[in-house]
Amino acid sequence: MKPRHDGFDLQGLRVDPIDGELVRLAKVPAKVQKRRGHFIKVPWGWFERLAETRRRSTYRVALYLLYQHWKTHGDVVRLPNRGLGISSRSKWNALSELEQLGLITIERCSRKSPRIIVMVDPHKS
Repeated sequence: MKPRHDGFDLQGLRVDPIDGELVRLAKVPAKVQKRRGHFIKVPWGWFERLAETRRRSTYRVALYLLYQHWKTHGDVVRLPNRGLGISSRSKWNALSELEQLGLITIERCSRKSPRIIVMVDPHKS
């Protein structure tokens, strides 16, 4: 069977990787670039206690809380449902697990995000 020529030009669809317009469109916002330069320090006590966790979401919430604790200079951290990449049920499971491990204290507020007090040195609690 002879291939049919239907006028489809594959070469015309190829993109030049050095095209300045495409590079401009793919540019990462400055706020995101700045945040990518940040890192999270994990206290050794947290490392030891997090080894006992059963959920991956607990690690995610723990790292988020440590980052926010640093960012707010040790102030109380609010934990919204959005932005963590996990469901609200997973968030609460992770929070209760972190509280049982003695890493945080939770102030539950009805119909509002919980207020979290991060215990940086869990051995003192």
